[in-house]
Amino acid sequence: MRGVVFLGNRKAEVREFSTPDPGPGQVLVRMKVSSICGTDMHFYRKSWTDLVAFRQSFNGSSDTITGHEPCGIVEAVGSHVMAVKPGDRVTVYQHVGCERCGFCRNGDVMFCPNRTGYGSVHNGSAADFTLVPERNCLGLPDALSFERAAVLSCAGGTAYQSINRLAPSGKDTMAIFGLGPVGLCATMFATARGAQVIGIDLIPERLELAKQFGAIETIDATQDDPLKVIQDFTGGKGVNTGADYSGNPQAQETMLACAGKGARLAIVGVGESFRVDTLRMMIMKQLTLMGSWIYNIGLHDEFVDFVLKKDLPLEKLITHRFCIEQGPEAFKLFDSGKTGKVIFTWENNSD
Repeated sequence: MRGVVFLGNRKAEVREFSTPDPGPGQVLVRMKVSSICGTDMHFYRKSWTDLVAFRQSFNGSSDTITGHEPCGIVEAVGSHVMAVKPGDRVTVYQHVGCERCGFCRNGDVMFCPNRTGYGSVHNGSAADFTLVPERNCLGLPDALSFERAAVLSCAGGTAYQSINRLAPSGKDTMAIFGLGPVGLCATMFATARGAQVIGIDLIPERLELAKQFGAIETIDATQDDPLKVIQDFTGGKGVNTGADYSGNPQAQETMLACAGKGARLAIVGVGESFRVDTLRMMIMKQLTLMGSWIYNIGLHDEFVDFVLKKDLPLEKLITHRFCIEQGPEAFKLFDSGKTGKVIFTWENNSD
């Protein structure tokens, strides 16, 4: 089988691997769609030395296959597998937990102190096949296309987790900073809940996508001051709700400044730290500021149902489609920041 590996310093390569056989409790999934995530870029941009050191710290291999946003069909199962069978449509939860701690038992696998992940430590989904534990396989209804499911698998799930916690409604004006795939999913979800969304980014292509997905206003932060535009738009009140998906400290500070009294805010994007004037920016406004990350595995069926009931066109986030042989080209393009979702597809390929 073919798989994409990172070589350090923004270099990738397609290599041949032996197709694994599933052992007890394991499932072999044939890929139909696998999408690229912003988290992949953290590893893509690392030096070879740092990449190897990271993987060795988890006893991983230096030629680990990247990718953690897969959808496909169960090809084969090992002994003792009961929940899935060959032919089932599945996506794969991206973290592997110990299964014993309280976090794992509650579905919060991302908090497991011994968690590991696909594409970083374990072979991931930028390959013809991926081998995963049965417990990580999440069923997909026939009504949900593989492309929509791939967008949901990490980007959509992360966005849903934050929007679910912020709970915007038709009473809210919400500022969304960072309109990459996660921020665009959040735009769609918040709009579907009735919120008026203001999208902020630096890239015109992403601002245009935000308009298509329901944003009532967009701000190009290279041209206009988001604080001024938001104050004008809200009549000086500021937004009721906000979330940052960029990881940019300046954007996060601006989000706090744009918040109205009693606003609910979330930081989702991973980046550098920033300092907060707690008295002026939080206490006197009585803000609620939360961090939000990967979704609880138990939310999977809920957000799939939400997308289907609202008929949300997640596949429209996909701007570029590649075959797996084009792995280096796909990662280079996504690294430019001028795309929506970029995917590998096997939908019309019987190999």
